[in-house]
Amino acid sequence: MKALRPTLLAAMTALMMGAPAWAADLADKLERVKVDLVAPPLVHAHTQKASAEPKVVEFTMVIEEKKIVIDDKGTTLQAMTFNGSMPGPTMVVHEGDYVEITLINPATNAMPHNVDFHSATGALGGAKLTDVAPGEQATMRFKADRSGVFVYHCAPEGMVPWHVVSGMSGTIMVLPRDGLKDPEGNELKYDRVYSIGEFDLYIPKDENGQYKDYASLADSYSDTVEAMRTLIPTHVVFNGGVGALTGEGAMKANVGETVLMIHSQANRDTRPHLIGGHGDWVWETGKFDNEPEKNLETWFIRGGSAGAALYTFKQPGVYAYVNHNLIEAFELGAAGHFVVEGKWNDDLMKQIKATSPITKEAAAYVEDWSKKMASAKPALKPAPKAVAAKAEPVKQTAKSAKPAAKKVASTHPDGEKLYKSSCVACHSTGVANAPKLGDKTAWAPLVEKGLDSVLEVAIKGKGAMPPRGATSADDATLRAAVEYMMSSVQ
Repeated sequence: MKALRPTLLAAMTALMMGAPAWAADLADKLERVKVDLVAPPLVHAHTQKASAEPKVVEFTMVIEEKKIVIDDKGTTLQAMTFNGSMPGPTMVVHEGDYVEITLINPATNAMPHNVDFHSATGALGGAKLTDVAPGEQATMRFKADRSGVFVYHCAPEGMVPWHVVSGMSGTIMVLPRDGLKDPEGNELKYDRVYSIGEFDLYIPKDENGQYKDYASLADSYSDTVEAMRTLIPTHVVFNGGVGALTGEGAMKANVGETVLMIHSQANRDTRPHLIGGHGDWVWETGKFDNEPEKNLETWFIRGGSAGAALYTFKQPGVYAYVNHNLIEAFELGAAGHFVVEGKWNDDLMKQIKATSPITKEAAAYVEDWSKKMASAKPALKPAPKAVAAKAEPVKQTAKSAKPAAKKVASTHPDGEKLYKSSCVACHSTGVANAPKLGDKTAWAPLVEKGLDSVLEVAIKGKGAMPPRGATSADDATLRAAVEYMMSSVQ
């Protein structure tokens, strides 16, 4: 009996501390693997199937508090980050592995931090075991006992929302030991994987409506919390800023490759959508034990969770990946790019006739259609006419007069066609610093350089724009498209 006392005492002590003795003993006997984390959207190297028995996978994350610029207007955010990135690095293990995380809070930081893993069980997801003040570090281990993609985030007592919307969230992916499967049990593989972290940001404004800039994180706290309580974000961004996943940061792929897209939002609901593509297989709730849905156009990610989608690219070009609340995508910044290279497939999409003036036959069709619509009986009685007071005619002054919109003339019919089929994705929205059609200020330096200089960029590619805009257009058609865009400001 005396011989058992040390063992029983150790077990009772471990249980009181929240760490099961027998599980800890098992983990201590397993192979240990150290993983170097990488900044999103990239994900560290990993196997899609587990090759051996469970392991203890060791990760280290350093907390960095820093000021970052979040848009092309110079707006700043006093950010708090895991490993310096928004979102924090994505970690990958297999079901049954143990995750051992060392969290370091350098003395140069101002705030206490921790990490809450939605994939973990107990102690507030590990937050209670990883509380670290500036100048401290802690190490915590948990068993990845269920598969899926999960959010992790900072959760210090009394300050959770501020830390989360200031950058402190990321994802962990726990793969089934035998890899991903479709509902029939067939293997699903991916060639590339990207991690997209969506953030709603709340930047305070001054009395003139201008975004405020703060000297320190502590200085920003009071105003930021007040802005957060409006529940109206000033920016909604992917990976830390407007345009972070465009230009040099655009995600790359080739025709025929299958890409796994991991999308997380630690605070608000969102609706990822790949313009021109689909979710071939989608784990909308992010949990791989559940059957994936097939061929989704848009999927729903609940606030505080992550989802995953597989898609095999079939056409080259620039694909916009957006939150399909289009106001948040195009006005607040929730948009990124996939740049896909390869050969165009006319069987999937082909323009049969280029844009042209309406023909006589089409005009006759429209006239006949209009007559039919006019003769149709209205389904509802029209509302009675209101008697309005006679209004005095308003004289239009030179200052208030608006010039008629200038019609863009095409010097080559295929130029306008190419613009409307390929170039419009970037040049109508201005993403990745692409000059908008008709924007004189943006086009001025290009017009000054001349047509040949701009055409050379279109042919060779630059930044997010791949060579020839990822199209098979010949030089004459590319020249015509450039002429078409440049003529909009001349």
